[in-house]
Amino acid sequence: MRVSIIGAPLALGQSKPGVGLAPAALRKAGLVEALTQLGHSVLDEGDLHFPSGTLHEAKVEIPEAEFDGPRRNLFEEGDTTTTMLSASVTHVKYAREVGESCRIISEKVAERAKAGDFCLTLGGDHSIALGSIPGILTARPDTALIWVDAHGDFNTPETSPSGNMHGMPLAMVLGYASLKLPQFAWLQNEELRKLTPDRVALVGVRSLDAGERHLLRDAGVNVYSMSEIDRYGIGQVMDRAMTAINGDGRRTFHVSFDIDSIDPSEAPGTGTLVKGGLTYREAHAILEMVAETGLLTSLDLAEVNPELDLNGQTTALGVELIASALGKSIY
Repeated sequence: MRVSIIGAPLALGQSKPGVGLAPAALRKAGLVEALTQLGHSVLDEGDLHFPSGTLHEAKVEIPEAEFDGPRRNLFEEGDTTTTMLSASVTHVKYAREVGESCRIISEKVAERAKAGDFCLTLGGDHSIALGSIPGILTARPDTALIWVDAHGDFNTPETSPSGNMHGMPLAMVLGYASLKLPQFAWLQNEELRKLTPDRVALVGVRSLDAGERHLLRDAGVNVYSMSEIDRYGIGQVMDRAMTAINGDGRRTFHVSFDIDSIDPSEAPGTGTLVKGGLTYREAHAILEMVAETGLLTSLDLAEVNPELDLNGQTTALGVELIASALGKSIY
């Protein structure tokens, strides 16, 4: 197939420098060569250009209320209900720049997906998924999502302890975040089809903030933590996850893979390290199993940070994982 490489060097969704260098580092580490050796044709138009920004916080006015989880999907037309944590103002860093950058990502991904390409989006931090997933859904509205991450990324502007947008994308693509954020009104476009929680599996999670734990349970996302992987093994967990979100086998898959899902001993070059993660083989098994279904049509790789990498170990692993997703197998 033809693989479109979409470089998305977005780094404003988090606070550590370097993650925006990942698309160039992955190319330098042999990504295109790895894909062509697997028999794919590759379309690489380079990196997208995003607005730069100086640090600021968007203030979102919300009424006082007791937090009790999402009451309604905030994408519903005419809905003014807001999920919140008893506060009158919430702060989100670089909302304007991230919103505009994700709109650019969404349009490019939609363009390549409509052309029938496999869309490979290279982050950048994980806020890129606020662009890649709506883009995929525009072209392939029945897509199911496998989100591989140490974190839930299910905070909202009202629940986030840090205000960093890379901790919010999964909640936002499911509609659990206010669209009052600057430069996010484009997500209200009816063509940007929304996911429902029953079509989402979160795999490998091991670090959740209190607010997102509540939101995930209330939303009904299929969550498979490291405890489940320890207990049942990655093979059984992935079988359960894929069946849960695509029981009849008619949907295609999008995988959004955060490199911090892998244990720091294997992937030290990322900004939010959490011990006790996926092993090298477990990470590959996830992508190999999805690839074997023949239904994987798009992939994000996020949070590789070359400036934090040791001898290029994490970058090289990123190339290997992409190859597994696109058909490379042991035998």
